[in-house]
Amino acid sequence: MNNHIVNCFFADDTAILDQDSTTKFVLRTIQLGLIEIEKWCTLWCVAVNTDKTRSVMFRKGHPRNNLQSLTFFEELFWDMEVKYLGLILDSKLTFRSHIKYNTGKLWGKVQVIIPLIGRKSPLSLNNKVLLFKQILRHILTYASQIWVFDAKTHLKKVQIMQNKILRIMTNAPWYIRNDVIHKDLKLESTENHIQVITRKFVQEITRNNNPTILEQLNFINNNGKYPFPYATTKWTLPIKPP
Repeated sequence: MNNHIVNCFFADDTAILDQDSTTKFVLRTIQLGLIEIEKWCTLWCVAVNTDKTRSVMFRKGHPRNNLQSLTFFEELFWDMEVKYLGLILDSKLTFRSHIKYNTGKLWGKVQVIIPLIGRKSPLSLNNKVLLFKQILRHILTYASQIWVFDAKTHLKKVQIMQNKILRIMTNAPWYIRNDVIHKDLKLESTENHIQVITRKFVQEITRNNNPTILEQLNFINNNGKYPFPYATTKWTLPIKPP
């Protein structure tokens, strides 16, 4: 495989990445990598589902010309977004589609457990909060360590979804503020929760011995005072995108 290409493997899912100064070099490098993978699959009689094979170009601005299609057993066209390991990656990395997908998936799960967490449920609030933490919040904040850089307008939608669910659980009247509900249920806002799990995520990276995983620290901000962002409990060191 080409040294410029980064290979990502998880179970039976595979992704190849390349970064360069121009799209011309990216297209050439990716195509050479696909040719090598195609030869290897043919040699070892490995079947590839080309219907699930997707390609996306992450870049700023808009290309003047259409990107040249790639070839991998058959012609491979460029998409505006792809889904990998449950995370929807769009060409601008805004994660707007991913958050929209998460909220839709969340409402589907809410409809299933609404008899348990609804207004007329006989369960206590403590049990309702436990169900929210164990089932619903994981769906709402899935892969939030990645889209923590998203725009505040998109992150606000996640908080709005949590506010709606908590109001359903507590049957709170309209004049009760959302922050009061969070305080009474001893729940943190989605922003604070994402800060906590992102801090733990970065801590796990620093304790890992895998060189590939340790390289991910090169893409987060380090001002020299703390070893990594979110090292303190205060929200004073926001992670910056690469």
